[in-house]
Amino acid sequence: MPTIGAVHAAKELPGASARPTEGWEPVTLPDTWTLRWPDYSGTVWYRIMLREDCGATGARDEPVALITESINMAGEIFLNDTLLWRDASLQEPLSRSWNIPRYWILPESALRPSDNAIWIRIQGRAVVKPGLGMVMTGPAAPMLAYFEKINWSHRTVYVINIIASLCIAGLFAGIWILYRRQSVHGWFSLLNFAWVVFFYNIVATDPWPFGDTVGVARANTIAFMAFCAFYCIFSYQFQERTQPRWQKRALIALTLGMSLLVALVPERHLAATTQLAWDTHILVFVWACCAPLIHAWRSRKREDAFYCLVGLGFVFIALHDMYTFNLGASDALMLTPYANLLTMIVIAGVLSSRIAASMRRTERFNVELTAAVEKACLELETTMGKEHQLALSNSRLQERLQFIHDLHDGFGSALVRAIVQAEHSADAQGHAEAARHVSTLKSLRDDLRNVMDGGRTATADTPATPAEWMARTRHRFSTLFDELDVTSHWSCLPEWPEPPSVAVCLELTRLLEEALSNVLKHSAATEVDIKLEADAHGALTLEVRDNGVGFDIATVSHEASGIGLSSMQARIARLGGQLHLESRAGRSVVRASLGREPALRAE
Repeated sequence: MPTIGAVHAAKELPGASARPTEGWEPVTLPDTWTLRWPDYSGTVWYRIMLREDCGATGARDEPVALITESINMAGEIFLNDTLLWRDASLQEPLSRSWNIPRYWILPESALRPSDNAIWIRIQGRAVVKPGLGMVMTGPAAPMLAYFEKINWSHRTVYVINIIASLCIAGLFAGIWILYRRQSVHGWFSLLNFAWVVFFYNIVATDPWPFGDTVGVARANTIAFMAFCAFYCIFSYQFQERTQPRWQKRALIALTLGMSLLVALVPERHLAATTQLAWDTHILVFVWACCAPLIHAWRSRKREDAFYCLVGLGFVFIALHDMYTFNLGASDALMLTPYANLLTMIVIAGVLSSRIAASMRRTERFNVELTAAVEKACLELETTMGKEHQLALSNSRLQERLQFIHDLHDGFGSALVRAIVQAEHSADAQGHAEAARHVSTLKSLRDDLRNVMDGGRTATADTPATPAEWMARTRHRFSTLFDELDVTSHWSCLPEWPEPPSVAVCLELTRLLEEALSNVLKHSAATEVDIKLEADAHGALTLEVRDNGVGFDIATVSHEASGIGLSSMQARIARLGGQLHLESRAGRSVVRASLGREPALRAE
């Protein structure tokens, strides 16, 4: 069974396509030729000699298999002079075989009894560290099992990572678009998109959408820097910590500046520039992973301690995989694809649980809000119903009040005038029939007053000023006085010392009307003075004075006299005041004095 023997490498001479005849140097696989020929970009041949087992004779019991772990970047493979395989493109844009394990069954017809060799011609660019990975031969069945194992770790697990990260990125991008206040979803989507672009370099078989290998190297470096920057910003928001504004701006400026530098730097300086970009952003990533340690130490919270352990775990995994990659062992386990897949799923689960909790809070709030709105609507409906009933009642009362005013100003004035004229006629003629008419008219007057008093006390407001209170009575009686050639003088306070109640104003009005009616009916006066005054303590005094014939106070105390003294005394008593009378020929005074706070008392 052939096994791997000596391995040599040589540069292909410019313009030549044949195998080099000189310049061969012994190498150990895996090999990176820039360690031996710095900055060399071009074609290198590898010659791998196959040794035959010393005890092997005759025909082989089973087929011989060949495995190559990687060819960086594109190449072709020969068994002796027989072509086994060739990449699709050996010129720029080069095919990308740098992370593709391959498996062949060596044809018996191409194998010699001895001195067999595997010839591998590789095209590569210095910026991507070109060379040849591990090469192995052996029985077909064990080699196939080993090939499937390394194909899983080199290809399949990365494809699964890309699909999962792309789904997570799309999902949370949609969530962020719909609810932009939660920027943590946007940063999580961005870091997953950057991770997809970075991992695409591992599984891509051609440089599309870039024109050459160097363009892919630039994009891959920029994607890695973007991932580190996005992860740093996201970690702060995911752990609900406040990132200093200057730190966030500095990180974004660093990433943008380094990305611009990597995109524009000439190829001869690209290797050093990309190394600088990787180093700086690895430090950013390490900082993002270790920062929770400081926060956990300060907060002493279990959740922060968990984030701290996760961050330290990321640092350990990164160091492990960097060491494994530089070691070049084909069968070594790379932890990053597994850890990333698990981490992204867990983070997506945590964010989803937060979204679900927020939705439940929103639902509870909506239920409470709905109940509150229904209650408010019910209360509003009740209030509006009451207001409607009140408005309807008020409208009816206003109509009633207007009707009362019309009665007072029209029929009331006419009735008083008729009473006065009837009394004069009765005094002049002395007929009993005329006295009965006067009595009937007075009864109508009293009934009318009762109707008007009931309406006014239910609807009226206290007049704003004494003049407003006196205005209606003054207007009605001034007209009567003018018709009888009686001169009237009216005076009142400019404002109330203390606003009286509606009932007090109404009783005073009736008292004044009774006194003025007596003047018209009995005094034969030519002048009348009406005053409303207040003393230093705010007590009101209403006085009516005339120059008529006067009356005997003892006589008028009887109701039959027609003056209505008992009615006036009853009114002033209900107000808690006193009624004072003076009378002689040429001077009669009716004075009603109220206390500071008159109260309407029942008779």
